[in-house]
Amino acid sequence: MNNMAASLSTAPLSEINKALGNADNLTHIILNPIITSINDAIESIILTMHQEDFNKVESSPAVSLYMRELQSFLGRAALNYLAPFQHQQIISSSCIEVASRCIELFLRHASLVRPVSAAGRIKLAIDMKQIETAVSPLCKQLSELGRTYRLLRSFRPLIETSPEEVAECNLLGELIPHSLALMSLFNRAPPEIPSPHQSANWSVARLSQWLDGHRSEKERLELLSGALQKYQQTVRQQNKDNFHPIYPIMINILEKGLEYINNNTSASLKIQI
Repeated sequence: MNNMAASLSTAPLSEINKALGNADNLTHIILNPIITSINDAIESIILTMHQEDFNKVESSPAVSLYMRELQSFLGRAALNYLAPFQHQQIISSSCIEVASRCIELFLRHASLVRPVSAAGRIKLAIDMKQIETAVSPLCKQLSELGRTYRLLRSFRPLIETSPEEVAECNLLGELIPHSLALMSLFNRAPPEIPSPHQSANWSVARLSQWLDGHRSEKERLELLSGALQKYQQTVRQQNKDNFHPIYPIMINILEKGLEYINNNTSASLKIQI
């Protein structure tokens, strides 16, 4: 193209650049609804995670049913819907967008699934490895996903660590949002501590929609705080002497998150998960 530009006058070159720009716009117009449909299908599949049993006594090395379906779907989507497009730069960017969204939704719902036994946490950890296989048809190198991929790899060990270790993780704030870490502890809490969507009388899908529309870490922490406050009120109304041991740990993460926001103004703007 550069050699051609040297031999063309300004007017023809301008027309060629305009035509190329129009071609890019047309590709986006055709591609955008396809990407939207793929993302919608991804969320529908991941939502079925909540129908699986993560409260089993014994773990199994088998891949979860929803994960097998997700892997199959993303393989078909990449091959049948995205590969036929010739504009590799736009397709590559769109594939990274889809893969990042997939991991975002997976981490979100893996944190919300409940109840989860010790064996269930092992199963979730296996799924966190399998999600890399699921998105691999979309990316030549998963490192292309940048922060989203680093978050996935960093969050995986927390699934099997103790709540105390989650609270003391030095990646909270810098890479792992406090809200995500806090949300992941609700499935280790007793039923008396309601999940965020239960506290708000929402479905899991409704909570996910809310999270999509509220990227502010402060807003998310405030929502999670509401669930903890509801538990606190229940304990007082029942005249119990003590809170469940996990409650102060969750409060600790909440307070650290709010403090982090106060010390880092940008943290209150937007987060990825």
